[in-house]
Formats: sequence, C-alpha cells, structure tokens
Amino acid sequence: MAVYTNLDKDQIKDFLKLYNIGELISFSGITEGIENSNFYIQTSIGNFILTIFEKRVDIKDIPFFIKIMLHLNKNGYYCPKPICDKNDEFLQELKGKPTIIVNFLEGKAKKNITIENCNQVGSSMGLMHLYSKDFKIQRDNNLSFKGWKTLIRNCSTAVPVNVLDKLQPDLIKDIQNSFDFFVKFWPHDLPKGFIHGDLFPDNVFFINDKITGVIDFYFSCTDILTYDLAIAINAWCFDKQNNFQDKKYRALLKGYNSRRKLSKDEEFYLPLLCQAASLRFLLTRLFDWVNTPSEANVVPKNPEEYIIKHKYFKKLVKNIKYLEN
Repeated sequence: MAVYTNLDKDQIKDFLKLYNIGELISFSGITEGIENSNFYIQTSIGNFILTIFEKRVDIKDIPFFIKIMLHLNKNGYYCPKPICDKNDEFLQELKGKPTIIVNFLEGKAKKNITIENCNQVGSSMGLMHLYSKDFKIQRDNNLSFKGWKTLIRNCSTAVPVNVLDKLQPDLIKDIQNSFDFFVKFWPHDLPKGFIHGDLFPDNVFFINDKITGVIDFYFSCTDILTYDLAIAINAWCFDKQNNFQDKKYRALLKGYNSRRKLSKDEEFYLPLLCQAASLRFLLTRLFDWVNTPSEANVVPKNPEEYIIKHKYFKKLVKNIKYLEN
C-alpha cells in the first residue's frame, strides 16, 4: 500500500455518495507498500479501505482481483470484501483512475515473527489454495518467469551503473545467470492455480497471535502453487539481519502441508522456486529504488535484502542436481 494520488476531504465525500456506506468521518493515507494509493476511511457506519490503482496494474486485471476476493469471502476466508456501489458495481473511477472500496479488517501486522506465526501463515496459504481450487478465472503472472527478461532489461538500462556497483559488483550479470538457469530448469509441469503472490508480513493481520486477515490481492494471479509458498518463505523465514531461519521454514511448511500436502516434485523444486522468488523481488525493488516518483508518499524498498536472499538460495540450489530429475 502507498499514496501516489492525493485526495482531499471533499473529493472523498463526493465519491462516497456513490455508495451506501455512510457519511465520511475521517480519512488518512496509508504509506506502507509500493504499488497503489490506499486510504483508510471511517464513515458513520464502519471502516473501509479505498484503493486507487496505479503503476503496473492493468485495468483489465481488476475484475480478477475483485472476483477472487469475493470467491474467498464466500468460502469463509478472512480477506477484504469488495463493496458494491448503489448500482451494484464494484469498480469505480476517481481522479481518472480505477478505484474500489473494500471492508476494513481488524488486526495488526507482526513486527517480531515467531515460529508459531510461520506455522499459521503456512496453514493460511494452504487453506487459501484449497478454497480457490474451483476458481476458474485465470490471470497471467507478468512478474514471474515470463516477465523477468523485460525486468532485467529495464533494470540494466534504468538503474545507473554507480548504483548497481554500490549494491553488488556485476549484479546484472549475476541476475542474468540466474535467469538463464531458470530457463533451463523451470518446473513448468508443477500444479498451478490461484496464488496471492505477495504474502509478506505487512499483508497478514493478527490479533492475540491468531490470523484475522490477509490483504493486498493486487499481485494475485495464476501460477505454480509452490511459487506462492516460495515467496512466503522469502518473506517470513529470515531474521532482521537476513539470516535464514530453518525452524521458521519448517514450521511454515508444516502449516502448509496440514492443509495441502506437497508432492515429491513440489518439494524437490521448492529451493529453485525460492531462488526465483528472491530474484523477482530483487528485480522490482531494484527498479523502484531509482524510479519511484519523488512526489509519491511512499518509501521504496531497499533491494539489498533480496540480494542477500538471492545469494543464499543460489548457493543452496547449486548443490541440487535438477538435471538428473
């Protein structure tokens, strides 16, 4: 979440006239995240989140996001529920940009992650994959394997050489080598389906160490299910100094397997997918590090974290004989 498009009180009051969700009491911008503009809204009947879609989001993809949240809500999953307007439409326009409103979920993101938290996150993801098993709508993941060639090119041309060298000598060469490896060994035949694609700690809410909400479905798409798990491992299984935490990793896997059992092939390719997930976030953070608008109320994520994680998984994968599988 972030704020790229600024709104004032009158603009939000006028926008809320399209809905039956009460009168505006207060609002505030949410600066966490990197993609869309988000505002916390309190009205006379409840609390809501207003999202203005920016940057990478194609308007054609928004119905996918709306429908998967409605689908998961119908199954009892704790994710935001899109709110329809007075004409039973979910998608509106504000300041010339596509906009939706969803209900507000109680709880807070964890600052200090425990082993038990990781177990719950794994279980929650497994449950999400089960509940979406019959979701038939598909959306390509343009930030996965197919899109990395473009991302690498964009980073190599848009990020100044001095910035790249300061982060890591020959960084683009290292990234390219990993991509070439994935081209050769990518597990195209693993089970696919709906994935969240961004299950980071700031997107999971807890109350008294119990998960109460999973938010930010705007990277969700159709991809390898285990790739979703690999993203979560990158996000949850390292400490604040970016050291891998094996007990957290095992707890997350145990939680996932309690809901959806991984196959032997999925287990075998999980380290490769972990390296791939680290590369994906390294690429987008690297590009955004020097390409986020200065006027945007958002703090770009430092790519150094994922340089370290990429190195860790690359070293791990090097010892696995994928060619023989």
